[in-house]
Amino acid sequence: MPSLNREGVVPLHRTLLLVQTQPYPLTGGVSLRNWQNINLLAKWGPVSIFSFYKGNANLGMLPLAADWQHYDLSTSSRPLLEKVQRRLWRLRPTGYARVDWLYTRDAAHQLCARIATFRPTLIVIEEIWLYRYLPVLKQAGCPLILDNHNVEGDDSRYQGISHISPQMLTKIRRIEENFIRAMAQVWMCSQEDVELLHRLYPTLKTTAHVIPNGLNPDYYKIVRETVHSQALSIPIPRKTNTVIYLGRFSYQPNAEAASILLNHIYPSLKNVVGNCRLLLVGCDPTEEMLAATQGDPQIIVTGQVEDVRPYLGTTAAVMAVPLQKGSGTRLKLLEAFAAKCPVVSTAKGAEGLDVEDGKHLLLRESSAAMVSAIQQLWQQPQLAQVLTDRAYKQFLEHYAWSAVDRKMQMALAQLLG
Repeated sequence: MPSLNREGVVPLHRTLLLVQTQPYPLTGGVSLRNWQNINLLAKWGPVSIFSFYKGNANLGMLPLAADWQHYDLSTSSRPLLEKVQRRLWRLRPTGYARVDWLYTRDAAHQLCARIATFRPTLIVIEEIWLYRYLPVLKQAGCPLILDNHNVEGDDSRYQGISHISPQMLTKIRRIEENFIRAMAQVWMCSQEDVELLHRLYPTLKTTAHVIPNGLNPDYYKIVRETVHSQALSIPIPRKTNTVIYLGRFSYQPNAEAASILLNHIYPSLKNVVGNCRLLLVGCDPTEEMLAATQGDPQIIVTGQVEDVRPYLGTTAAVMAVPLQKGSGTRLKLLEAFAAKCPVVSTAKGAEGLDVEDGKHLLLRESSAAMVSAIQQLWQQPQLAQVLTDRAYKQFLEHYAWSAVDRKMQMALAQLLG
C-alpha cells in the first residue's frame, strides 16, 4: 500500500489512464499490462480510464471500481483539415500514420472535458502513439508518465518490415524522444529496455523506472489445479502432445515466430513424435496461419479468444517461443509460468526476464534444438514438473502483482511524495 504521510493518512491520488486497447476483457499482452497498472494504481485512489480504439466498449463489464470513458475511432467524423493532415503526415517532422489515426479533434475535446471533471493528480499514457494529445495533457497541470511498453525507436524491431523506411524510423525516434522529454517519468518493462532507451537518446533527463510486466497469480489458479481442455471450442484428446504459442499476430515478431513454428518446429515434431498438435492462440492471424489449418487439422488457429487459460491448461502442453525480434518482457512466458506450463524459448523470447536455462525453462536458439527440447519435456514429465515449479516460484517473487506493486510504489513515491 502507499506510504503514510506525516499525519498517518494514506495520500489519495486521482489517476487518469489513456489506453489504446480495450482494458477488459484481457485479450493479449497490451491489455494485461494495462490491467495490471489500472489495478495497482487504484490502490492510490480513484482511477479514470479514457480509451481510444475502433469499436464499442462494454463499459459495465469492468470488474473494478473505475470510471471508463471510450472514444470509438471507427465512428469519428473528421474535419477536412484533419483529413488533409492525415494524408500529408510525411511532410511534418513528427507526423506518423498511426499517431495521426489515433488523433481526432473531437476526441481531444472529450479528453479535455474529462480532465476538467475528473481533475487528475497524475496521468499515465500507454505508449508513444498518443503523442498528438500532449498539448491537452499538459493543460492538466499534473505529472505525466509515459508507460512505454517497447522502445519504439529500436531499429531491430523493424527488421524485415519493408514499409518501415529509415525516414519513418527517424520520425518514430523523434516522436518517442519528444514525448519522453515532456514526461515526469517513463516506465519501461525491463532494465534492458532502460539501457537501450539511454543509448538511443543519451541526452534524455526524464527518469526511467523499470515497472515489469506482471500478472495476478489468482487468475491462473484454475489452470494450476485442474486440466480443463474440455473448455476448448475444439476438443483436444488428453493424450495429445501440444505446442502452444500466444500472441497478437499483427505484431511482426509474433507473425515470424508463428511462421517458424509452422514451417520448421511443428513439422519436425510431427515426424519424430507423430501424435502432436500446434495451437496458435491470439488475434489477427496471418494468411499463412489460416492457410496452414486447411492442410492439417492438427494445426489450430483460434483467432481472438475471451480466455487463454483453457489453452494453457491443455494436457501435455509446452509453450514454444521462437522469437527472434522485439523488446519489452514476454507476458506469454509469464502466463505460462503462472499456469505451470513448461516453456522452451529463444534467448530473445525470454529477454528482460530474470530466468535461467535449465532452472526455470529451456533456452534454445535453433529450430532443431527447440524440437529436441520440446520432445525431452514430453518424454520426461518429471523434468517439466521441476522447471514449472521453479518458474512459478520465480514468477511469484518477481512478476506477481505484489512484486510489481513494490516497484510502482517506489516510482510514485519519488514523483508524488
